[in-house]
Amino acid sequence: MSAEVRRRAAENAFQRARDAGHAVEQDDRFHAWIEEWIAGHLDMPEVARRYRSLVRERSAAHRVTAAAAIAAEHIPNTDEPATGQPLDLETEINRLMDEGGRTPEN
Repeated sequence: MSAEVRRRAAENAFQRARDAGHAVEQDDRFHAWIEEWIAGHLDMPEVARRYRSLVRERSAAHRVTAAAAIAAEHIPNTDEPATGQPLDLETEINRLMDEGGRTPEN
């Protein structure tokens, strides 16, 4: 199949997809692979394999972004002043021991 025939086939396929209301991939990598197919440097199964890999990559990136957004909701805002006093461990130990009738020296 000549490059001219492949180019027409690709253009027709994209147009049919648009006419059917489907989005056509906009990623430059995908279009570069199609150009390599048109030139005869790649076969269509390789283009499909690379495209599936691209879709998996996007999906993984989306999951990471979504997980980061969820995690960020649970991180305390350190820009706001603390509502209580910071914990002083020595004072807290002494208080607990005094409540139990003991002192740290016992």
